[in-house]
Amino acid sequence: MSKQIKQGNVVVEVADNIAPPPRAGKMTAAEVKETVKARTGVGVICAASASAIETPGDEFEVPRGITPAGLREAGARAEDIDAVIDNLEVVLNTLKQANLLFDAEAHSMLIKLNDRVKAARKQNANIGVAFAALTEYFANTTTKKPA
Repeated sequence: MSKQIKQGNVVVEVADNIAPPPRAGKMTAAEVKETVKARTGVGVICAASASAIETPGDEFEVPRGITPAGLREAGARAEDIDAVIDNLEVVLNTLKQANLLFDAEAHSMLIKLNDRVKAARKQNANIGVAFAALTEYFANTTTKKPA
């Protein structure tokens, strides 16, 4: 089974075991700041600790509510969501580069058109009026920087 997460026209499908909890995406900055931050490798340590709990002969009282299965499940969930995030970062980088290329293509077309408009409006002032938005676009010296 899987869970779909939708935002605008983007749909991400994740396994049920890593479906975001209801609070995810709705937490305030203060709540995010107050949430315990795990160290790298939390999933591996959960698995190792689950095995240690199961080691016979240890006289160790496990805190209430913690089981080897629960530790393994929590650790696996932490590792699995890390993998999804890594994959999404690759997709995001691909989309940002696609955006850069699409913008560059459109901008190059506009440069050629603007050159033609500049030449043509010397002969016909109405062309300058018709392409006022284009002229304004190039009059603005602020350009979009690559991400």
